[in-house]
Amino acid sequence: MAGNRWRYELYSFDFSIGAILLSLVCAYSLGAFGADLGFAEHMMLSSKTNEALAFVGGGLFALGNILFLCSVALLGVSFSYAIATSAAILALGALEFAGYRAMFIAAAMAAAVLAIILGSVGAHAAEETLPAVNLPVVMRIRKSVSGRATTSKPPQVKMAMKNSNKGIIVALLGGLLMGGSIYPFNTSLGGQFGLGTFAGVVVFFSGVFGATLFVSFLLMNVPIHGGPTSLKNYLRGPVSNHILGILGGALCAAGILALTLLADLKDDLRPDGLWMWAGSLGAALLAIAIGLSIWRELSGAPGSATRSLLLSTLLLVVSIGALAMAMDKTPPLPTAQQTVLPQAQLPG
Repeated sequence: MAGNRWRYELYSFDFSIGAILLSLVCAYSLGAFGADLGFAEHMMLSSKTNEALAFVGGGLFALGNILFLCSVALLGVSFSYAIATSAAILALGALEFAGYRAMFIAAAMAAAVLAIILGSVGAHAAEETLPAVNLPVVMRIRKSVSGRATTSKPPQVKMAMKNSNKGIIVALLGGLLMGGSIYPFNTSLGGQFGLGTFAGVVVFFSGVFGATLFVSFLLMNVPIHGGPTSLKNYLRGPVSNHILGILGGALCAAGILALTLLADLKDDLRPDGLWMWAGSLGAALLAIAIGLSIWRELSGAPGSATRSLLLSTLLLVVSIGALAMAMDKTPPLPTAQQTVLPQAQLPG
């Protein structure tokens, strides 16, 4: 909603503000309840190593998120989510490959690679209809022979790289970084000196906030797409744009906090890991559907681009399902025979 009138570098500032604000509000409200240690106690007892892991995970997520937002500006929502989510699955699979159900992880990674290829083919086919706009023409003042000031356009410089190629590259990098950020974050939560849910989320989004300030300022001066911008443009931005960015960051923080709370529940209360992983990664499928239906991103694209995206989405569904089954470490329910035998061995 903000992308048509707001640069992604500027949107990222508000995104990080909304994320850290919601995490702090939840930590000092919900984190103070329950029999377990609260937010403040976890912050005092946690080790510096776990705090550093969560902060680094947030920094990786911030960099990946900014690159992903850049890919949305170049490719649109549908292609960006198809490529970036597939890349995130590759990162998750590589980090977990030595663990549980390696065959499912291998199948998920293979389907993700094919989804990336088909998504890239579709993006190339839709080059002329991508949301990326041409750079604004800079008018130069020069004096004519008569002494009058006239305007002239600078010579057009051919782009060194197509918008689709730039979008594919930054979507891949963004997805890999966001997928890789989960491992240090999850590692920092558990153990005797772990951060716990609320403290972990606060430190994680503190890393997001800090890294966003650095990376956004860098990309404002050395942009991937478009001309340089400045902090003045951010300060002069309409309130509605700032609100959209803050809401976006708050929604992201709420989703990560909810998933972390679910994972922290006891085995008899926690939902199956299959549905948790499928639900979290399945958000990309919802985003692709929104891009196609509400934003109508491929309404003017050739049919080959639409077919490639649909096939990429289908492979993404297969990849998400395989990874969810691989990551589902829920212990199997006891069979009827296993529940009857111990009772039969009791005296009497």
